[in-house]
Amino acid sequence: MLSDLTARSLHSNAYSDLPFTFLDQAAQNCLANITAINLIENGDRTARENWQNRQLTNLLRCTHARSKFWRQRMPSRMINHGIKKYLPIQSREDIGIQVTLEGSLVANDGNAPISSYASTGSTGTPVKVYVSKENGYYNNVRSLVQYFTNNLSLEENRTLIGPPTSLAMLENKSLNVTVVDSWAGPLSGVFRTGKAKKISHQHDDDALIKELLKDRVGYLVCANRYLDVLMNNGGTDLIKMLGIKLWHHSYDYRDPEIVKALDSVGVSSLSNYSAGEIGPIALECSKYQGYFHVVHTNVILECDDQLTASFNGASLGRLLVTHLHSYATPIIRYDIGDFAKLENQCPCGHDGPTIFNIFGRGKHFLRHPNGKLLPFYLSTRALMEAVSFKECRVRQAEIDTITIEIGGREGITADEEAKLKKLVSKATDPAFNIKIKPVKEIDWSGNPKRLFFSSSVA
Repeated sequence: MLSDLTARSLHSNAYSDLPFTFLDQAAQNCLANITAINLIENGDRTARENWQNRQLTNLLRCTHARSKFWRQRMPSRMINHGIKKYLPIQSREDIGIQVTLEGSLVANDGNAPISSYASTGSTGTPVKVYVSKENGYYNNVRSLVQYFTNNLSLEENRTLIGPPTSLAMLENKSLNVTVVDSWAGPLSGVFRTGKAKKISHQHDDDALIKELLKDRVGYLVCANRYLDVLMNNGGTDLIKMLGIKLWHHSYDYRDPEIVKALDSVGVSSLSNYSAGEIGPIALECSKYQGYFHVVHTNVILECDDQLTASFNGASLGRLLVTHLHSYATPIIRYDIGDFAKLENQCPCGHDGPTIFNIFGRGKHFLRHPNGKLLPFYLSTRALMEAVSFKECRVRQAEIDTITIEIGGREGITADEEAKLKKLVSKATDPAFNIKIKPVKEIDWSGNPKRLFFSSSVA
């Protein structure tokens, strides 16, 4: 349910000065869309599914009209939501082919700018897609929705910690920190909000903690590995000193022991399931940990039981994602590479598709030759600055060796190899022996998730 807006702290000049207006237009639109998203996702199921079907029909018809690649994938019949089950499963390779052949499908719409996004390649195959300005707007508004539906204050600071995503950031060994006065976008002029801080962290844990101690952290948005750093350098006492109100976990394995430790000092945890090329896919239920409500206004999820994986003793199907707003690069029945159990509703009573037992989020740790665990931060985006490849896999099968397979390559030059080794050594530790293996195609058998990084000794 949407929280009572009148209970939130307002600026004294929150309302508009213009005649026949109440709020700044951008803020009013934002609040209207927050209300609409809440209504669709948490209201009547039949109305929601009818809306989804209409949105899917819009996407399919637009795609059919603009893409020869997709016309060849669609049946020769009336194009509407009913044809989805007849469409082939879409792979990362399919996305790459369509993007290469056709570019953005919305590039010629009036003055619409051409914008693209390249994923971090957590599964070993970086994905490039085109996006529209509407995608960015939706993602921003949808991120705000949770603060209203979970009745979270906007007055807390919001602190995001992430890895360096470029070679230039890796070269700069100091923390990269940006701070802005508010994180609530168009609502910042209406409601009192906290500051937003973004930290790009490498391996200087002392510098990270020093930076975090400068301000109350508030809502901490980060992967599990950064919580490991905090717990290993001060435990729950440090957590309390930092003023962490809530941990928004993102994109890697979440250690239940850390969740338990945070809970013991009154810090709750919520996780999200998302993909850079899609945006939010499912958000964790605030009542039942491990259950994720599908973000109905953004995606439709299917569970394909033709290909399964075993996890925690359960048989899981692979997830297929249809992104309802993917007009620039269609993402329809996309094999995202993860496995999960898909239920018709959540134990909390939420009447909508819910996933749990998500398999694919691996721990990203190396075992250092001296025995300690070392977070592995590199993304494929950074690796591709040193050498081009189709896909990539990093493995630690021996404690002193990191092996990097680069797919789609017959060979590698001495200069490329030296450059790549230098990059990996800089991002990890000079103690490791680094092996580079160019291969025509990576053998992913035995690893249907296609994890970019894995360690059998960590």
